[in-house]
Amino acid sequence: MPAPKAKTKAKQRYLKAKKERRKARKAAGPKPFGEGKKKRAAERAPGQDDDHAEPKRVRPTEIVAKESASSDTESDATHFDKEESLAVVPNEEEIPTTIQADPLQPGTEASMEEEAMTEEPASSKYLYRFPRPQQTTAIDTQLLTSQGIPAALSKPTDVSMSHTQTLDTQDIGGVRLSTSVRRQLERLGIEEWFAVQASVIPWLMNHTASHRLYLPYAPPRDLCVSAPTGSGKTLAYTVPIVELLQTRVIVQLRALILVPTRDLAVQVRDMFDAVGKGSGLRTAAITGSHKFRQEQAQLVRQVGDDTQSLVDVVIATPGRLVDHVRGTPGFTLEHLRFLVIDEADRLLGQSFQQWVPILLDAMESHTHAGTAAPQSLAAEMAEAPWTQDDLAAPQSSVQKLLFSATLTRDPAKMGALHLRDPHYIRVRDLGESTEQESFALPAKLQQHMVVTPSHSKVLHLLHLLHTTYTQPVRHALCFTKSVEAANRLVRLLTFFEEAWAQQAGAPPLQIQFYSSDLGTGERATMLRRFQDGEIDVLVCSDLIARGIDLPDVQHVVSYDIPIDMAKYVHRVGRTARAGRTGDAWSLVEEQEVYHFKRMLREAGQWDRVHTEKIKADVFEPYMSCYKDALARLARIYSQQR
Repeated sequence: MPAPKAKTKAKQRYLKAKKERRKARKAAGPKPFGEGKKKRAAERAPGQDDDHAEPKRVRPTEIVAKESASSDTESDATHFDKEESLAVVPNEEEIPTTIQADPLQPGTEASMEEEAMTEEPASSKYLYRFPRPQQTTAIDTQLLTSQGIPAALSKPTDVSMSHTQTLDTQDIGGVRLSTSVRRQLERLGIEEWFAVQASVIPWLMNHTASHRLYLPYAPPRDLCVSAPTGSGKTLAYTVPIVELLQTRVIVQLRALILVPTRDLAVQVRDMFDAVGKGSGLRTAAITGSHKFRQEQAQLVRQVGDDTQSLVDVVIATPGRLVDHVRGTPGFTLEHLRFLVIDEADRLLGQSFQQWVPILLDAMESHTHAGTAAPQSLAAEMAEAPWTQDDLAAPQSSVQKLLFSATLTRDPAKMGALHLRDPHYIRVRDLGESTEQESFALPAKLQQHMVVTPSHSKVLHLLHLLHTTYTQPVRHALCFTKSVEAANRLVRLLTFFEEAWAQQAGAPPLQIQFYSSDLGTGERATMLRRFQDGEIDVLVCSDLIARGIDLPDVQHVVSYDIPIDMAKYVHRVGRTARAGRTGDAWSLVEEQEVYHFKRMLREAGQWDRVHTEKIKADVFEPYMSCYKDALARLARIYSQQR
């Protein structure tokens, strides 16, 4: 190992002077900012060699070039350590030892004058002041627009949740319904329009009053609707679509409804079939519940060299739609007139094989003036390049309709849909403050928070199911954080009910586990039994929390509280639907209370929540059966291991 290189005399003089300056600074204490340069300039002896001057700020390449070009004598006089040469930093005298922050509140006039006299120059290279705190105001509409959010979403049309209209009136909002549609609505038992229907249906039908399917030179505006769950959003877009499409002559796919779950797709299809009965409209649901070839046979058929559409309305999940766009010959979106995105927040928040760009590309690849010619004539009827300077080029007539209880304001998500001059309708309680965006919940929903220790959460649930001094929880949906948690809870409750039935001499409650792992037929059968009252409690994860309309759900229990407000809204929205009353119970563990209250308070819902406290002595009747159920559950899981 070579011996370290001896320091030159110039280097020794530099280090000695540096050591003396450090001792002098410690003895003198901290100095005001900016005096280091002045003192060094004054103390520098006349004629002192520039080798001891402050190093010049140069690039590393310049240093290397100078070192290679200098002689050995020059390098001995000007050589420094590698760190001091390349890492150019301010001298220690230039860096202030203390930093005084701006006061949070304005001081007195004298203190402000003193601050102005002692304030550092604005051109300081090393210290920058933070801006003074400012009061947060409402969202700037110009800022929303600059971020890609359509301006209409920052200025919604607010509709009161209490606004209703009876069905027996001659028209709805100045728009008259056809006799056939009105007759079918009466058969469904619909007696009045809810707020979202009384506002959306007239708006859509006024924009299609001419009953022309395609408007390439005056395309319709898009529509965004935010309304509470259970407020009738499905019927709000079903009626206008049926009214317009029932005048069609040739069967073509003209309405596409995207939903997040298979069960919701079946429900929407049933609604279209019921409202459009007798109109001749053909509907199909493609969700992956059937084989791909079976779904293809529902959509198109081969006629010679051409393919012919067999449906007017398709209800689909995004992933399955992408499969058919890519893999079904003759399945085209070129005649599309309506695109409905139900539960828009959930769909836009998930990729589903990048369905948004694929869908938009399939719609925009055939912008036309409304012809419905067979594919064999497509080449002959293709539009020539637009060369008219005095007329606008035809545009797509597709009208996008977005519905959700928690409509997003994410610029990237909303911007990806390329909405055309959208109109925003927001159904809410007009008594709420508009300065804070709140989530839409049913007006007749009663919300309860039950605070519980972690070890007794099941006992609190059992008390809700079997309480005697209030109405026990029946016909309820119980939500858990995962499928595994739901399965385990159902087993424990089932074991308890068996033991409780023997002890109390009463029939046990029927508790079932609803999961996406079940087949379509099994899920449909379970939902039918639940609606008929054969199942008392349906335990599930958040799968069923989106859009499924189960009539007469009286209670919703969140055994595990949701992680965000959007999930909470969609859970509790399964009850108090269509103007009915309902109760939502949240079993909140002690360590979760702060976060749960904060979530509801920020959403403007905390004032509507009733806090319930249950004393521990009320659990005594359940303890024996509960311990037996725990022992049985432990034996099962120990055997599985």
